[in-house]
Amino acid sequence: MDALRALAPISDRYAHVPVAEAFDWTDAAGALGAGEWYLVAFRSVRRTDADVERLEQFDDLAHAEASTAPGFVHYFRGPADVDGSCLSFCLWDSRADARAAAGLPAHRAAVTLIREMYDSYTLEFLRVSGVGAGRPLTFQPYDVLPASTPIGSDPVPSPYLPVPAAAPA
Repeated sequence: MDALRALAPISDRYAHVPVAEAFDWTDAAGALGAGEWYLVAFRSVRRTDADVERLEQFDDLAHAEASTAPGFVHYFRGPADVDGSCLSFCLWDSRADARAAAGLPAHRAAVTLIREMYDSYTLEFLRVSGVGAGRPLTFQPYDVLPASTPIGSDPVPSPYLPVPAAAPA
């Protein structure tokens, strides 16, 4: 399922602003409806000598693998800005689904390219909530309890995905 195929950045500076502000989420809110999702954003700055063709091959394989995994909702591969910065993200039905997909072979292989292809990167983990058509989506860090969480309930576990081990060279 990829209900958000038309989602696109609203400006060339999309990689430098919060995910909630980088896109027009109006149609996505209607397509998703009511619910809660887990979004993993990958912000990066590509090395000037990065092998873009090789990077895209690994990314294509990881995307194809993820798109058939349980809980996959949408993958957005952002274009690199002139300064090499980029924002890509994957939206999942749940954190558990995202973590399971992060352990799949093509994703693990793609992760091995990080040091070779990027000057820097950060991961963001967001809770995306929708209350239905015509209402905006809300975005908050995953480790912040949603407003409806009763006082005294267990805290949300750490949102950080394990870094897969490097594949043998």
